[in-house]
Amino acid sequence: MIFLHNSLYIYLNSKSCMAVNKVKKMSDEKRFIDDLKRDERYSFELQRKGVNKSFYDANRMLHCPECGTTFNLFYSRAKLCTGCPSLVRGCELARCTHCHTEFPLNNFMSKRSSRMTSNYIGSVIKRYHHTFGERPGQ
Repeated sequence: MIFLHNSLYIYLNSKSCMAVNKVKKMSDEKRFIDDLKRDERYSFELQRKGVNKSFYDANRMLHCPECGTTFNLFYSRAKLCTGCPSLVRGCELARCTHCHTEFPLNNFMSKRSSRMTSNYIGSVIKRYHHTFGERPGQ
């Protein structure tokens, strides 16, 4: 039998109880397949309306492994990471909007997608600060 209790799976058998941590890293194959499915959802209609593929990837909804909140990656980067100098250098961490836990994007997407998405979000935020005269930390 499997019960969910405080983000731990508890396996009960007749002799003993074992607790196993719920959060496991996705395998590289699983992340690659997830990226392919996401690419399939990036349809011709989105392209026709002018939605950039990088923008589509940056607006991914993530699930926090600590508190379970679902949040938008782009919103998280724009609001919570603006003062962080690592953002400009292509930081590959996501920060939960609820509990402020940082975790690697590699848990949700492939290494290549993680790097491209981080660079894209960093460039958009840098361009925004350059255009409107604002800099992180001011």
